[in-house]
Amino acid sequence: MTLTASTRTPAAGGYTPTAKVLHWVVAIFVISEIIVGLSLDSIPDGPTKDTIYDLHKSTGIVILTLMIVRLAWRLTNPPPPSEPTLARWQIGLSHAVHWTLYLILLVMPILGWAGSNAFGAPVPVFWLFEMPRIMSENKELSKQILAVHGTLGFVAGGLILLHVAAALYHRLVLKDAVLARMT
Repeated sequence: MTLTASTRTPAAGGYTPTAKVLHWVVAIFVISEIIVGLSLDSIPDGPTKDTIYDLHKSTGIVILTLMIVRLAWRLTNPPPPSEPTLARWQIGLSHAVHWTLYLILLVMPILGWAGSNAFGAPVPVFWLFEMPRIMSENKELSKQILAVHGTLGFVAGGLILLHVAAALYHRLVLKDAVLARMT
């Protein structure tokens, strides 16, 4: 991406290439997981649904792993300073959304894993191995855990929409360098 106007050049540079790759890979996985999660109830019971559940669980474990790596990277490689044109409330809201998404994307896969175990189901990872059991079977508890897992999916979806809307607002309306820092 070539930036021609000095107002569109990131003030302190962009994020590191590692941070960018982790951001976009996690974004693709999370958006696909939300779409699959929303469609699971509409799929008839049977082998196809079982396979989709297994893929959903596998991808959730990948997201959990990537988020642990992403958090470790962020803590050891702080992001560049905020754009100087941003108002304090925008910086605060941005930080709140980012850290809430980090928390949700760490907690959701663990809840899915625990909810599957409590249901009595294993958590396979692309048919290569199964994750260890972290809960004993308890179908009633499984319903509660998976309900929270689903609710967090909606919250994550809403925060992602807010995040994308803000990035597009900065790029298309304000024409500043906020989005350029991550692309």
